[in-house]
Amino acid sequence: MVAEREPARADDRALEVLVLELAAHRPGTGVLRDGDRLALLVTGDASASDHEAAVLAVVRELDAAVSSSPDCAPVWLGVGPVGPPERAAESYDRAVLVMRALREREARAAATGAPRPARYADAAGAGAAVETLRILDAVRPVWESGEGPVHELIRADLAGGGELVRTLAAYFDTGGDVTAAAGRLVVHPNTLRYRIVRLRERDGVDVDDPDTRLLLTLAARLATAAPPP
Repeated sequence: MVAEREPARADDRALEVLVLELAAHRPGTGVLRDGDRLALLVTGDASASDHEAAVLAVVRELDAAVSSSPDCAPVWLGVGPVGPPERAAESYDRAVLVMRALREREARAAATGAPRPARYADAAGAGAAVETLRILDAVRPVWESGEGPVHELIRADLAGGGELVRTLAAYFDTGGDVTAAAGRLVVHPNTLRYRIVRLRERDGVDVDDPDTRLLLTLAARLATAAPPP
């Protein structure tokens, strides 16, 4: 399990105290620090299913404690897969991906006015978002070294504040629903339609072309997703 605090309050000690207290009362647990993250390891001779149950129990207990504590900053909790000690680093990396997926999910919910989702999950609970982030991390260097009209357009837009990137992200996230995307951006639907039309007429970028659409989708996701730590 990996826990990450809100960066703005990285000096908050409440999370560390809670994790250490939980670990002290559970046999076979240990705590490691990685910057602003805390990793709780569960070891022993139990079966994989028992280990999974133990880790999830700790996560639920920690989430409940954090949620009820006014002194603790927001905390996201990611659970990695159970495995032998030599695969602990792999479990840690997957738990970090889960945390990133949870934070993105919460940001999208906030943008649409949806209820705040849970701040803890394992890889299964995070769904396809974990694999998506893994692929985006792998593709980021390829995108950043690329050239062409779409790359030039996105780089210029980001240098100017990123209005087009935010528009594309909302447009693609809503499946091309102009009204829903405009609502997310708090603009009139005609404003969003104009921005899309301008892509074709002024910039020569056709969002209906499958390859161009894929590039634009990747660009929007890469620009709005936090890079790997």
